[in-house]
Amino acid sequence: MGILRRLLAAMAGLWLLLAAAPALAQSFAPGSTCHATGAQRDGFDAIAVQSDRWTCADRNWSIASERAFLRFDLRNRQGPEPTRFITRLTRFDAMRLVAIGANGATANRRIAEADMVPGTADWVMSTELPRIGEPLVAIGVEINQPRHVGMLSDAALTTAAGTPGGPVNFELLIAGLCGMLCVVLLFNFAFYRVLRARFLIWHGAAVLFMLVQTFFASGMVNRFADLPLSALTFLSASSFGIGVCAAMLFSADLIEPGKLDPLHRRLLRTSGLWVMGWTGYYLFADGPLRATAPTFYFASFIPVLAMFVWVMAVAASRASRAVRFQIAAWLPLMLTGTVRIASAIGLGEVPLELQTEQHISIALEIIITTFGVADRLMTVRRERDFARAEARSLEGQAERDPLTGLLNRRVIEERFPKLFAAGFRSMAVLDLDHFKSINDSHGHSTGDEVLRAVAEALGPDESTLAVRMGGEEFLLLMSGDDAARRAEQRRQAIATRIASQVPGLNRIVTASMGLVELPEGPMQAEFRLLYAHCDRLLYEAKSAGRNRTMSERMRSFRPPRHKAVA
Repeated sequence: MGILRRLLAAMAGLWLLLAAAPALAQSFAPGSTCHATGAQRDGFDAIAVQSDRWTCADRNWSIASERAFLRFDLRNRQGPEPTRFITRLTRFDAMRLVAIGANGATANRRIAEADMVPGTADWVMSTELPRIGEPLVAIGVEINQPRHVGMLSDAALTTAAGTPGGPVNFELLIAGLCGMLCVVLLFNFAFYRVLRARFLIWHGAAVLFMLVQTFFASGMVNRFADLPLSALTFLSASSFGIGVCAAMLFSADLIEPGKLDPLHRRLLRTSGLWVMGWTGYYLFADGPLRATAPTFYFASFIPVLAMFVWVMAVAASRASRAVRFQIAAWLPLMLTGTVRIASAIGLGEVPLELQTEQHISIALEIIITTFGVADRLMTVRRERDFARAEARSLEGQAERDPLTGLLNRRVIEERFPKLFAAGFRSMAVLDLDHFKSINDSHGHSTGDEVLRAVAEALGPDESTLAVRMGGEEFLLLMSGDDAARRAEQRRQAIATRIASQVPGLNRIVTASMGLVELPEGPMQAEFRLLYAHCDRLLYEAKSAGRNRTMSERMRSFRPPRHKAVA
């Protein structure tokens, strides 16, 4: 019975449309494009004869109702008849196209998402119009639950065949922009290998996801893959949201210490959660929330823009050098975004997509920001070079152990915060095994010769500082990825050096070592606590039989589990 009722209703609608077709041709202005809304029970056949429900002006576009309708009048049209319906790429539940002929003939075509062909040079989709055997006077469109008002305001009829493309110059522009973003991505990888700063990771992520967004939103992806509308919309919106999140994290880490308060950096880092939350709402809101999703999504960027302007103003007022690049980079994208947001929330007659302008703005943001990254890297490198130069200058100061010529404990404790910030993240504590027996058997003068030989074996250089902590205990403070390997080489060299420089010993003198490595990144570590970690590991090496190294690589700094026993 249900099938029969639907069949009878369809036949009645078709009869109504056929009966009203001559009148419809006269009730709309020639060449006009009109739009209307209706409930789920309304169909184009019934709405078409109610002229008071149609708006034939480029304003008041709405998807608030369950169904939206379009009518294109083709009378007095110059040139060939249109063959395709094209509109903004947007998800919808169902669509029906109605072709109306000059002699009253009609043809219907029901459209699902899978019937739409994505464009290759813009964020559009198209499908074939129904065919009839007489000249067309009108095309009607019935859309069930469109998810963006641009599906109505951007709709048009075209004679283009196949996949909707664009001018060659546009496609070359997009290909060039994607190529530049790929080059920037490689630069980030190269920069990170030279100087492992965390902001390079976030910048690389922002570049990657903005590259994905440009590749998808421009339609370029459709030249290489046949993806459903659901995948295209998800990847485009989510890549933009993740790219914005990464850009905020990048800004929080890029701006120099002291130029922003902790609150400002926290706002930058947490704004990504806000953006991703509204991105999810935009993608998945359904039912009564469907119509509000685009407006709320675009409006959600307003507080983000306001926060970003505030934070950048604070950093600029504190003479941040890095923020100058951020302001220059973000200005085109923020201006484009402001126009899109204003039109999307109803401040303009139609929503403005500005897709090409957005692609160019994204590319400019990435390129200018890359110059900021290079400048910041040079600054960081200078700071590290200065710190290393300062470390080398310690070599010429009098704050040294008079016996071995190595730095003493007081000096390294005072300079440790600066050295740690400059990349000296690995600490090793060494102790000679059974040194007391050397003094007892051969005298203290021989013991002093042994200690001087140890100092030579430890071989301090620009990335390794050697310290005599007292007695037969020494400390190494090192920078670089291979610090553990270099420390172990020095420990093993002790026995060889002593044997060659101190003759007459009745045994080989070895050393035990405890070593801790900390990763690069923003963290604080106290000398005494890091030393306590090494001392604990040294004690474990002694307990395990001596002449060995116990090491630990920490992901983050934490106090030792217990105080080591000497």
